[in-house]
Amino acid sequence: MPTDLYWTLDGDLSLGKSGDLKDTSFDVFRSLWQECRTRTRSSFRDWALHPSLGANLDELLGEINNKATAEEGKTRIINALTQGGFLPKEAIRVRYLPIGRHRLLYDVTVSIFDPGTGRTRMLKTQLLYDTAESGLTVI
Repeated sequence: MPTDLYWTLDGDLSLGKSGDLKDTSFDVFRSLWQECRTRTRSSFRDWALHPSLGANLDELLGEINNKATAEEGKTRIINALTQGGFLPKEAIRVRYLPIGRHRLLYDVTVSIFDPGTGRTRMLKTQLLYDTAESGLTVI
């Protein structure tokens, strides 16, 4: 697993105990989890080096909060996580729940085999999307 800079839930860099920038070397799955969060909350052209990376959930702005919209968001999340062979589709589970007139909660779980323990590890993130305000909150 690659080592990456450690990002806080707010998207800020963090300092380690030594005062240097913290990285993900203490948890081999942290980098993968961070990449999942980046891909699901990004839109195309957000990243100059990867202009086609992202779930593009902002394109659901103004859509009716119904099953078709929720399914479209689910498909976009899965596509973002499988793009370029990043994750296999069978490792991804996306569930959704309408929690308001314009709000959808997406629960994203990725199952990854941990060769160190011989067990499957579950990486989870949640996205709260507002179709009226194009607001995306990562929980």
